[in-house]
Amino acid sequence: MKKIALLLAIIMLTVLILPVYADGITDENDFVLDGDGCLVSYTGEYYEVLVIPSWVNGKSVEKLGEGLFQGKPVGTVYLNEEVKEIGANCFADSTLDYIDIPAGVTYIGDGAFKNCSKLNSMTIGYDEIKFGKDALAGTGFLHIAVTCTMKLNDLHDRLIDAKGDENFTFDIMHTGLVESMVEKDMFGHSMMFCEDCGFKGSIYLDDVSVPFTDVSSDAWYYPYVSTAYEFGILNGKSADTFDPTANMTLAEAAKIAACIDMYYAYEIETLTAAEGEKWYQPYVDYCYKNNIIDSHIVFDWDKKATRAEMAYLFSRADRSDIEINPDVPLTDIPDVDTSTSFANEILYLYRHGIATGSDEYYTFYPDANVKRSEAAAFISRIICYDMRVELPKG
Repeated sequence: MKKIALLLAIIMLTVLILPVYADGITDENDFVLDGDGCLVSYTGEYYEVLVIPSWVNGKSVEKLGEGLFQGKPVGTVYLNEEVKEIGANCFADSTLDYIDIPAGVTYIGDGAFKNCSKLNSMTIGYDEIKFGKDALAGTGFLHIAVTCTMKLNDLHDRLIDAKGDENFTFDIMHTGLVESMVEKDMFGHSMMFCEDCGFKGSIYLDDVSVPFTDVSSDAWYYPYVSTAYEFGILNGKSADTFDPTANMTLAEAAKIAACIDMYYAYEIETLTAAEGEKWYQPYVDYCYKNNIIDSHIVFDWDKKATRAEMAYLFSRADRSDIEINPDVPLTDIPDVDTSTSFANEILYLYRHGIATGSDEYYTFYPDANVKRSEAAAFISRIICYDMRVELPKG
């Protein structure tokens, strides 16, 4: 249950913090609130944790004023939902290390967190939040927790403008996680399912964060990228970029096949090329050694993989005996017949619920190149049996 405990600790942090740090909750009498609902000064002590009150003298707190904690020894700060704005230089040059910014906050002023060198993590609850000039300038690497339903592409760009660099990552919080009572991963363990975004993953994975800004939570391939990434089978092109429409090379497909096979053997590892070898050679050698590739088959590893070639590599890495659609005949796949390269391996994917075709006719497009998003779908269905697809006929 490691994953569940980790996620609940993140998601429920605001609730849990109150009794734990009862002595650190700020007294509303330590604040001065102006007539516009803006906190203009704080005269209390600085605890490890400060919780900004919702009300001061019976009036709602709607804004943290300019320079409110500038240069002060603050640590962790929690805002209440009534706050809508953080003023200019509010925390500038302070010792702030974490702040929870709820969904009600729509604007962060100029230099609000400027030169907060200890700030390493924050939660942002609103994906359309706006930032003033240099709002995050001078901060180090940031872990920014966001919910799985937020749209992150525009937020990503606004953060770059506010920070002046790309030294941050999104940590995705799946707020609708439930544990399946029937669905199992490749190890026979219960799966986790997020009712909000469709993510599926093993509860025994350390994390469910997907850091890729180009993988929207409402994309059809999101749960597949999540699963393939969390199992360590398919990485991004960079720390925050997946590039879902990019084509995959045969070398990359061979590495994936090797990693899938390693998972079935419970011994996945990173293989390192010898001096003078290409990076993929150890994975290719693994595939030959473990009968994923027949000895008479020779590929151009630097070439873009076709869907038929991917079917060959992936089907032979699958060690399951689960036939979801055992009676599907080759004639049900309109663009594949006995003369098609790797026809038997393509049929294998259909019968095992790994391939479904690209349209209602089950068209496979064996000669088309493989997109990374498509590869993620095949990987996920191989690894997680519950993600396999039962065809309506066959």
